[in-house]
Amino acid sequence: MERIRAPAVFSQRKRQKGRHSPNPACSYEIKFNKFVIFIMQRKMGMTRRTFLMELARRKGFRVESELSDSVTHIVAENNSYLEVLDWLRGQAVQDSSRFELLDISWFTACMEAGRPVDSEMKYRLMEQQDQSLTSNTSESEVPSFTASKVSQYSCQRKTTLNNFNKKFTDAFEIMAENYEFKENEIFCLEFLRAASVLKFLPFPVVRMKDIQGLPCMGHQVRDVIEEIIEEGESSRAKEVLNDERYKSFKQFTSVFGVGVKTSEKWYRMGLRTLEEVKAEKTLKLSKMQRAGFLYYEDLVSCVSKAEADAVGLIVKKTVHMFLPDALVTITGGFRRGKKIGHDIDFLITNPGPREDDGLLHKGLLLYCDIIESTFVKEQLPSRKVDAMDNFQKCFAILKLYQPRIENRSYNASEEFDMAEVKDWKAIRVDLVISPFEQYAYALLGWTGSRQFGRDLRRYATHEKKMMLDNHALYDKRKRIFLKAGSEEEIFAHLGLDYVEPWERNA
Repeated sequence: MERIRAPAVFSQRKRQKGRHSPNPACSYEIKFNKFVIFIMQRKMGMTRRTFLMELARRKGFRVESELSDSVTHIVAENNSYLEVLDWLRGQAVQDSSRFELLDISWFTACMEAGRPVDSEMKYRLMEQQDQSLTSNTSESEVPSFTASKVSQYSCQRKTTLNNFNKKFTDAFEIMAENYEFKENEIFCLEFLRAASVLKFLPFPVVRMKDIQGLPCMGHQVRDVIEEIIEEGESSRAKEVLNDERYKSFKQFTSVFGVGVKTSEKWYRMGLRTLEEVKAEKTLKLSKMQRAGFLYYEDLVSCVSKAEADAVGLIVKKTVHMFLPDALVTITGGFRRGKKIGHDIDFLITNPGPREDDGLLHKGLLLYCDIIESTFVKEQLPSRKVDAMDNFQKCFAILKLYQPRIENRSYNASEEFDMAEVKDWKAIRVDLVISPFEQYAYALLGWTGSRQFGRDLRRYATHEKKMMLDNHALYDKRKRIFLKAGSEEEIFAHLGLDYVEPWERNA
């Protein structure tokens, strides 16, 4: 629970602990003196709160680290009006009427506008919002589930591949990707979380009432939904698709080994297309990027389930040559039931003595980039929701001969008769080596989806006071690591109903 500046006893106790200064040193100019913002940490976490405060200060807002008499606006995320009031009472604040109690969507709107926006009704936390938002709707219009019971965490929802709201989620994912290219984590996650909620719905959204009471429906999201309902498409998503920077980044990041940082560098150099990148003589490409361009057409094409199965047989056969008892498990989208993907992930572990350390050096692949393990025993799980794990891993390209694929209209004799016919396909493969005692955690993390994993870690942190990553689960209250021999045991430790892999497509 957060402590505040008022009354004075709280302020003194906070200073004794030496934590947040009530007036943090800041070189940013305050442009909007009439607005004094306090961001609640409850259900948000310290890292995200710190990031949001820094963002607001950079844009000229005055943000207090602690609640004080000068605060005018309190911003909360995933907290109801009554929850905020209860929190304020716990801080000995009797009169909450002097504050504007606002949802995080107001803060998001301010950051996007670069100035304070009006605290309209849609942004305010009010008692009426805690009551049924569909009380004025006829029973026939209400979906056959209770919207208010939909969890903000996708790990408490079972999401299959049946998406009744693809026109909305496609638009959200375009918006999220654009914000990811701009390295704007706040807006990116806002759209990804909204997409995750709509993928869960067992019915298509046809009117705004259908989303009342649902979590993660901020003002930006609602605006996009409303426009699609009324116009059939999102002008904002369309604008992004036609944006020069977005189109360039989309091309650049499609190359194996190219991320947002490299894309930014190329864009600043004046490069706009892959043809221009390849023609730029002064550009020094990494080994991974050269392989990405060499096999580009294969790598950007979809990988089928049949191809994934064929690669699985090759990987298992080769691993078992060195480690007969090793477990080789396909993870990622294919484990979640998807029929196509863009790469194939495998988790490898060996029961018994550690003999897998040198496995990735045995010469399995034509191209590979091996990342050695950096795991330290008894290391606490990472606090970062998207942190990369410390397993030994290999990002590789495998040469798959097409005759290995079943149900394919391919004449195997042609590979001998026509030398010019390419009889193989380059496929992206990620191999991850996990110690056997960490296998359950590694399997859970590498199965995904990415949003499911994010929410699972957020849930562990905010609801259970635990720390979860791909290596371990740590109980901060008991100060112990919780062992698990299966994914089911991890869910049990967290007090969650087990979610099957094919129900994790958040």
